[in-house]
Amino acid sequence: MVDLLTQGVSLLEVIGIRIVPILVVIVAFRFILQRAGRRRIEFIKEKFYEPTKKPVDSDWGIRILYPNRPIEKCIILYNNAPLPWWDNDKPYYERKIDKNGSGIVRVPKAIQKEGAKIRFKNGKKTMLKVKFEHLYTAKP
Repeated sequence: MVDLLTQGVSLLEVIGIRIVPILVVIVAFRFILQRAGRRRIEFIKEKFYEPTKKPVDSDWGIRILYPNRPIEKCIILYNNAPLPWWDNDKPYYERKIDKNGSGIVRVPKAIQKEGAKIRFKNGKKTMLKVKFEHLYTAKP
């Protein structure tokens, strides 16, 4: 910096040469973070206790509520086993959830365990991983 000043370059030019590249990097990084945040699908997830026999024998259900973007191929896994959606007599494991929509899956009694890991997926992409105990417990 002293070398530049002795060569007749003004103090403002020296500051500009040093600061402007840093500011450009900060602005670009902020832009990238904002863009990544918009692509991320956010939603409310909760569990509830409600024994039922349809579509499978189950005590617990998991709700996914109000996604900020549509989820084209929503799949919810319980320790890597897909959970059935509740709104059909015949179990199915993949479904579209519209923006601000909702869906419910049932946890079969046969696979219920302590410390189970829940994975919310959109097709092959994992959106979120959480332990079953850490899901908010809501009323049915």
